[in-house]
Amino acid sequence: MKNNINITGRLIALLSFFIGTMLLAFYLYFGESTVQIHVAIFFIVIAFIFNTILFAVILGATLLNKTNRIEGLKTLAIMLCNIPISILYFYMVITFPGHKLLL
Repeated sequence: MKNNINITGRLIALLSFFIGTMLLAFYLYFGESTVQIHVAIFFIVIAFIFNTILFAVILGATLLNKTNRIEGLKTLAIMLCNIPISILYFYMVITFPGHKLLL
């Protein structure tokens, strides 16, 4: 049986990915807007803080709980997948400012 913290971690990772993708899509489709940039920066700061705390909690639970260690490591890997995706999104925004190139 899966641990609730692992389910929460996977859900938060998926939700962070979805919201970040939607913000990128809005930026690329509608162009640069002050409101969009402020919302995106606010999301990035909140997501970073929340995901870091959740990552630390899951890491601690994984190290202490030997029975669900594989599930915890899978959840941590899923959460870490958002890092290269966010770097790619950042690269796309700084490379194509205000362009409707990808949509």
